[in-house]
Amino acid sequence: MSSPHRLPSVLAFLFLSACAAPTPEPAPPVDVAALKDAIQAREREWSAAYMAADAAAISALYTEDGASIPATGDIHRGRAAIAQDLQPQFDSVTYTTREDITEEVIPVGSDYVFEVGTYNASGTYKVGGKPRTVSGRYIVLWRKDADGVWRLHRDMGTEAPVKP
Repeated sequence: MSSPHRLPSVLAFLFLSACAAPTPEPAPPVDVAALKDAIQAREREWSAAYMAADAAAISALYTEDGASIPATGDIHRGRAAIAQDLQPQFDSVTYTTREDITEEVIPVGSDYVFEVGTYNASGTYKVGGKPRTVSGRYIVLWRKDADGVWRLHRDMGTEAPVKP
């Protein structure tokens, strides 16, 4: 037979049991320097593909559902659209230099990283031979995919002279 006087005791026991539940282990500390090195290595791959005028290789560095917002403000979703956006640059300019410099990485959990950096590139227009130089800033949200590889998930760039 149940007693109505036992209800407060049962509720108190359940409450205290819930409070005493084990807390999850804290995430291990992130080695930001190693993370920055890993992201900078991926940026070097991006620059190498850019120098090779290989839009498909650049787009392969993005997640399947990646998106890029260039200085024009348009958004290009997916690898095919990202490659399609880059191709006109490669059709009109032969680039001789390209450098992306990671200034800062900010870990967001274990599978995402924000990167802030600068870029510069130079080359020559294929028609007319005029020199072309560009520089600017960018921000990238990187995602570590199931295969453990960091890929660009979202990026946004602005073309402007980079001031120290």
